[in-house]
Parts: sequence; C-alpha cells; structure tokens
Amino acid sequence: MIAKVIIGASLLSMGYSIYKYGVDSIETTKYIIENEKIPSEFNDFKIVHISDLHNKSFGIGNKNLIEKIDNENPDAIFITGDLIDGDSKNFDTALSLIEDLSKRYNIYHIIGNHEQKSLVKKHRDLYMNYFKRLYRKNIVNIEDNIVKIKKGNSTINLYGLIIPLEFYTYFFSNSKKTIKLEERFVETRLGKINKNEYNILLSHSPFYFNDYANWGADLILAGHVHGGIIRIPFKGGLLSPNREFFPEYDFGEYNKNNSTMLLTKGLGGSKLLMRVNCRPEIVSITLKSKIN
Repeated sequence: MIAKVIIGASLLSMGYSIYKYGVDSIETTKYIIENEKIPSEFNDFKIVHISDLHNKSFGIGNKNLIEKIDNENPDAIFITGDLIDGDSKNFDTALSLIEDLSKRYNIYHIIGNHEQKSLVKKHRDLYMNYFKRLYRKNIVNIEDNIVKIKKGNSTINLYGLIIPLEFYTYFFSNSKKTIKLEERFVETRLGKINKNEYNILLSHSPFYFNDYANWGADLILAGHVHGGIIRIPFKGGLLSPNREFFPEYDFGEYNKNNSTMLLTKGLGGSKLLMRVNCRPEIVSITLKSKIN
C-alpha cells in the first residue's frame, strides 16, 4: 500500500512538473529573413516579436520573460496584441512589462481582439483608463497606419492592421468559419503599398494571410492561435479560437508568392484548455540584406 502511495505521488509530481514546464518555460524561436529589398543598413537588424501575453507573468515582474528578450538584444520589439485578457480587470501585468521594456527598447504595438473585447465588457471603464495609461508609455502604437523605421539613411515600412472584433469568431458563437474580409479591405485601411520598399505588416489574426500577401506585404507577423493550444505530433495544432480543428495556420512559417508570415504560439494560455506540447515563446527575427 505504501509503495502504491509513493508511486502515485511520484506520478502526480512528475505530471505537475511537466505541466509547469509546458506553461511557464519560454522558448525562443529564431528566424533569418533574407530579402533583396532590405537595405544594407538593416543587415542584421533584430526584431523580437511577442504576442498574446493575456496578463501572464513569467516570474516576479515577468523577470523570466524580460531575461529571454534581453538575451536577444533586439533593435526593436513588435507586439501583435492581446497583452491583456478582455474578460479580466487585471492589466497591471501588461503595463508593468511595457514600462520595463520601453526603457531599453523601441517598441511597436498593435491591439488584438481582447483589447477590443475589453471595451464592450463589464470592465469597460477600467480599460478606458488602461488605454490612457498605455498610450502614455514610450511606445509606438500603430492602428491602421504606417511608421517608417529609420537606420542611417535607409528606412523600412512597418504597418499595423486592426482586424475588427466582429471578424473574430469563438467556440460558442454562431459563426463556425472565418468571416471573409471585404474586397480590398487591407488597401482601404492602409493604402497602396510601395512594392519597391521592404514592408512589414503586424496583424493579430493570421487567418487573412492571403489578403495580406495579395496586398503585397513582404513579412507578416501574427499571433492569436496560441499554436493550436494542444500540439499533436506530425499533425500540428489541435484547436483555433474560431472553432476549427487543425487550423490551416497554427504556428511557424508560411509562404505565398513573395510574402512570408511568421506565426507565433504566443505567451499566455486559454481559460478553457492548458497548453500541451505547446510551450510559450518569443520570436527572434534577424533581417538580412540579400545581395543579387
């Protein structure tokens, strides 16, 4: 009997350790993006992409997350939304992280569906204050707009596209499929693109990759799917937020024509399901100027 208790306790301890490793241990996924349109002055320009924090803290004051970012020593940090959880009134974690990182790095930020959802939920007034405080931080908020990132005499274009809340479907909503964007939606929001320059697009949702590519973005950074939450070996992510099993876009690199999309698993989790074989991550991207 004592032996069975010891074995049972050991299995529980092992299971808990595996669980904690899976949800609290951050990995760094690295990419090298080479393109002849990247100016030579941006050769080795490093970007850290983070998404979907959902108020999660990795260590006190997000110490472990900050250390992971510091290890990459990026030139810029790009954030693709859902720093907060729209159903919760806790947003101090997000503000604290931004405050710390903005002292050392150039930060470019867009909102996701949870930032939009927070403004129609019961904590709306609190989140109105959150946005006032966020926008006073030393970061660049890009909402359906463009900023030019300069280095020396060269620039690259950074766009931020906001997919409206009504285009996000959920497990318990009536809509079962991704809602199509209107024709020329991206161009209407962001204008015509200069295809002779290097153009990066931040968008929370990856499900409109074809629209982003057809518009002409060279590099797209997205999140939202959390890697599918539960990753099945040789099959990929099991679930997407819009009720699809094994979604077309769940994690990693996707290519169409001259466009590349890098989709992060993000950092936070789901209220309904825990991550399985799907560790939280930051993404480190090094730009390379391709010489013909």
